[in-house]
Amino acid sequence: MRASKRQQVVDKAGELFSLHGFHPVGIERIIDEAEVARMTLYHHFASKEDLIRAVLEQRYAFIMDSMAAKLAAMPDASARLKGIFDWYGTWFRSPTFAGCLFERALAEFGDTCPTVTDVAVRYRNDLLAMIERLLREVVNRSAARRLANVYVMLLSGATADARAVGDSKAAARAWVAAQALLNEARADTGGVR
Repeated sequence: MRASKRQQVVDKAGELFSLHGFHPVGIERIIDEAEVARMTLYHHFASKEDLIRAVLEQRYAFIMDSMAAKLAAMPDASARLKGIFDWYGTWFRSPTFAGCLFERALAEFGDTCPTVTDVAVRYRNDLLAMIERLLREVVNRSAARRLANVYVMLLSGATADARAVGDSKAAARAWVAAQALLNEARADTGGVR
């Protein structure tokens, strides 16, 4: 089945933004490569920022759905925590991996365009909350909060490494560090309280 014109624009824009960034890719290039008319693009998106937001919303939904599907079959919180890192590792090895669009949005727009960056901030906060919920099943509340923040930093660093130097094993190494921190927290706190 052929994608709608709107979806065609979002998909092509997402591909171009991933490879080149948001600011360097102009509307003309998106129109040309998506093979749509200017009127078609502006019928669906009032501005480039609206298009960027649609791309980020689609990426957000894909990642959250994909991650949830992967974790659903896992037997316990510890396996699901590792599953998050494994999901990232699979992403790093995919042929379309070009870094994190959410990080790119924050880097390019900062706090000047919340229409764009609030999706990136929501992704980070939702990932943090997911990890913290899982950690609360294996360590106490304060340790879970502290570790969740560190886990998100490890995943961000692994993503940057995977993009910068093509290191597809960065997520696996990040998990080794995450697991060591988890084992230490378990030993310190005696598990969940």
